Amino acid sequence: MAQERRLPLLDVLESCGIEVVPACNCNEARRMLETQVQVVLTDRVLPDGDWRAVLEIVAQDLANVQVVVCSRLGDHTLLIDVLEQGAYDVLVEPYQCEEVRRVLEAAAARSDVRSRLLARMTGYKTKTARAAV
Repeated sequence: MAQERRLPLLDVLESCGIEVVPACNCNEARRMLETQVQVVLTDRVLPDGDWRAVLEIVAQDLANVQVVVCSRLGDHTLLIDVLEQGAYDVLVEPYQCEEVRRVLEAAAARSDVRSRLLARMTGYKTKTARAAV
């Protein structure tokens, strides 16, 4: 996400009390996802990919991590595509604290449920932090 678009989102996340581990591109996201993460926020387009690339990275090994796509414009086609591809939701600028909190808490809860199910089936340890791309 471009710096000028990223800062308002980071401000909203911080005001909501959400822990953030920022990454600027898909390669950084891949490294970041090796840490404990419940939710990934990604822009539609990144310098080395797009939200689909981030979703693909997550899908490879992190079935319990939820992906939320950030967009400048409310686009029903994007929302449908995001949901059909398996991401959790879309956040649209300007970011409102209550909406960001609602979406991320719901996504984190879904991640937590999946983590617990995975833990029961495989002995996998649950993740507790949140992150943004």
